[in-house]
Amino acid sequence: MFVPEGRPTPNNDVGIKYNVKQRPFPEEVDKIPLVKADVSIPDLDDIVSRELEIQHDKLRTLMTKQIEYENSLERRSDEILKSKPFPDPQTDCKPPPPSQEFQTARLFLSQFGFLSLEALKEPNNSRLPPHLIGLDTSLPGFFDDISYLDLLPCRPFDTVFIFYVRAGQKSSSEILRNVESSATVQPHFMEFLLSLGWSVDVGCHPGWTGHLDTSWSLNSCSDTNDIQQAEEAGTPEDTGGSVFNGERKVLYYADALSEIAFVVPSLTESSEQSSVHSDSTVEADTNTDLMPGILRQHNLTLELFPNHSENLESAKKLSPFVRTKRSSTGKPYPQLGPETKVFVVWVERFDDIENFPLSDLLAETSTGLEASLSNSTSCRSVLLEKEVPLIFIHPLKTGLFRIRVHGAVGKFGMVIPLVDGMVVSRRALGFLVRETVINVCRRKRLESDLYNPPHVRRKHKITEIVQRYRNKQLEPEFYTSLFHEAGDGKPHL
Repeated sequence: MFVPEGRPTPNNDVGIKYNVKQRPFPEEVDKIPLVKADVSIPDLDDIVSRELEIQHDKLRTLMTKQIEYENSLERRSDEILKSKPFPDPQTDCKPPPPSQEFQTARLFLSQFGFLSLEALKEPNNSRLPPHLIGLDTSLPGFFDDISYLDLLPCRPFDTVFIFYVRAGQKSSSEILRNVESSATVQPHFMEFLLSLGWSVDVGCHPGWTGHLDTSWSLNSCSDTNDIQQAEEAGTPEDTGGSVFNGERKVLYYADALSEIAFVVPSLTESSEQSSVHSDSTVEADTNTDLMPGILRQHNLTLELFPNHSENLESAKKLSPFVRTKRSSTGKPYPQLGPETKVFVVWVERFDDIENFPLSDLLAETSTGLEASLSNSTSCRSVLLEKEVPLIFIHPLKTGLFRIRVHGAVGKFGMVIPLVDGMVVSRRALGFLVRETVINVCRRKRLESDLYNPPHVRRKHKITEIVQRYRNKQLEPEFYTSLFHEAGDGKPHL
């Protein structure tokens, strides 16, 4: 936890203090010879009588006592000041409270120069609206369109799923169980994870979190003791990386052009159910293949196979590709372009790359951007297996790491900086993997003919909102609406 440093204690030690008697005139004045005019005014000792001398002595005594009294007060005030704590709440300077009288929207418009007569005028010989317009918020659907605009990201987003494969492992359940404990992974693997990005809380993160339902929203974080204890127990030191499985935390990296969520899938309840009911899923697929032959027989009905509908429903529930693009509130998500998903696999033995269960682990890597129900699940899964780029990392005994790249070659050629067969150092591993992921996902978006950059989609949506909800007003009416008094007596925009 970051604790800010306190204010420094004042230091009254200013060094050696010299008692210098100040002269009213410079020393050169004493070298000037006197004239008769200089002695025209007699000295005080020459004209003082006995009575005046008594008064002078009395005045001199009062001045001496006053000087001693003032010096004692000064010493006493210094002692009191040293005994008080620093900073003194009574004398400490505090910033004034922020003003609540102004409105931030009008202040923003005025500071950036939008509140001007030229900003309200429409350009000549152009269909573009003026730089500053008013929107009618009373029209139906306005806030739905604003919420839709908030769901459009401002940068391309990518997702990286990281797996750890021990020597000789072939099943997905064993691979997912490796990251549950730090004793089952190599120390360099944890160092590699922390070099990819920084840890963020899914509920409080405003960016991409690896899944569409929890991204780009500031959800309320619960402060209950149970959640705090669970988060303290799930630190990266206690686990092999499963704390970053996307449920509460992920590893996040972002720059001005892209953002990446690094997710370490672990064995969850849904994963165990999918492995237990794998036989029923296969049976559902075989029954689905028999469906056309059954429907051609008019004397037979689906009631002859009472378990077929149940198996089909269970297959739909277990498959991640049949999820509809809807949020938790039931609103459909906008089209966000092709799904950019990359697998990074840490293998202890290089020969296990050929036995990596890609099709089984695809079910554990849902991002919310999967195809809708209209597409075939089996065809879609085969297509995804060919499209998903794989980056295998194998630690060598020399302390270096051997790279194996699969599926990262498209119609634009090979992606760099990591290439197949390269050997990299421990210091450069995290940076090179991250840059390769960014380039792979960027190439994949370029290969899609239907992809539009995020800023283009947001610009089109803003133009649509302006055309649909524009409130055409005269200049006096517009400025009057800015200072319109609301029901609580405060101006609103």
